[in-house]
Amino acid sequence: MQQTTVNGVRMAYLDEGQGDVIIFLHGLGVSSRDWAGQIDYFRDHWRVIAPDFRGHGASDKPDSHYDISVHANDVLGLMDQLGIDQAHLVGLSMGGMVAFQIAADAPQRLKSMTIINSGPALPDNTFAAKKMLWTRVLSVHLLGMHRYARKVAESMFPGEGREALIDIFTRQIASNPKKVYLKNLKSLFGWGVLEHLADIEVPTLMLTGDRDYSPVALKQAVVDVMKNAKLVVIADTGHGTPIEKPRETNEAIARFIEAV
Repeated sequence: MQQTTVNGVRMAYLDEGQGDVIIFLHGLGVSSRDWAGQIDYFRDHWRVIAPDFRGHGASDKPDSHYDISVHANDVLGLMDQLGIDQAHLVGLSMGGMVAFQIAADAPQRLKSMTIINSGPALPDNTFAAKKMLWTRVLSVHLLGMHRYARKVAESMFPGEGREALIDIFTRQIASNPKKVYLKNLKSLFGWGVLEHLADIEVPTLMLTGDRDYSPVALKQAVVDVMKNAKLVVIADTGHGTPIEKPRETNEAIARFIEAV
């Protein structure tokens, strides 16, 4: 891992390979290590960068404000530090939200974006949405980080034969400082760029597992609104599609980027 200071925070990142730049953005409570299967595949023909968001992994974890815009500004700041004018972004879950935010705020910095098991908004204006948020918050407080992390990991990797993945992700999520994790979690609800969605012209691949938290139809609805987007579904995967099916994920991303 390399390190640099971005917006006053020490940010850790992987930087391997040469060529067009692909930046991989991880999800809530995890880190760049989750992209190992993608880094090994893409670094032979692309320059691959995978940062740890502030509050995550080997990056600093300040007791300060967190939200999607903060993470988006950190990614843009890292690009500036590394002299990168444009990049392909690949974001999983919260990382996909960060990619959408950058597409809304600074589309000129993107060659393309791949959104994996994510979307352009996480509303908090309905009873169901508020219930989901506060159920998670209460679970952290009542169960503690380790038991809560186990439940999250089990929901990420449903089905038989995922026990090793569940153990790995339980340890990773449980290692987060509770206060910082909760700040990031609460910041996701109410975030959105829906008002910009129809204007985003960045070539976009919506990549989803058929057993992700939100239905395939919802991702198709997002694609239908956008000007230059397509949907690819990877079968027999939940929220952790790139980890469960790295070959299928990598091939889909590569085909998309090469066609841009």
